[in-house]
Amino acid sequence: MDHEKEPSYDQYRLLHGGLGALSRRAHDPGLVLDSFLLRSLSLAGYEPSFDDCASCGRAGPHRAFAVAGGGAVCEACRPSGAAAPAPETFSLLEALLSGDWQAADASAERPRKDAAGLIAAYAQFHLERKVRSLSHVDRSGA
Repeated sequence: MDHEKEPSYDQYRLLHGGLGALSRRAHDPGLVLDSFLLRSLSLAGYEPSFDDCASCGRAGPHRAFAVAGGGAVCEACRPSGAAAPAPETFSLLEALLSGDWQAADASAERPRKDAAGLIAAYAQFHLERKVRSLSHVDRSGA
């Protein structure tokens, strides 16, 4: 069944919440964007795994992230070219997906940068197109 022309109230509420957070300056704008992208992908059926292996389901945490593989992957399922983000990056990704703003706001600059890159790659892979505007997002923290 084609759902393309049907309204998505969950996506609307997500957008409304994201715009509200930006207008209130509640959190770093880059974190709001990253959380929005992850949650939007999740609502569309593309929720990444950040703990258990996205390929075989083996309990995590795991040290590799495969964009095309659905997120965290174990050593047995790890494809060549998979990223190896730090555990802090995986923690931030999970916080952004779940809406744990206390953890996300407390994150350091390096995990934020790494998470943003993984999220951009994951979103563009599943959208099947490059999102050129992502390169214009100010991630300076100012």
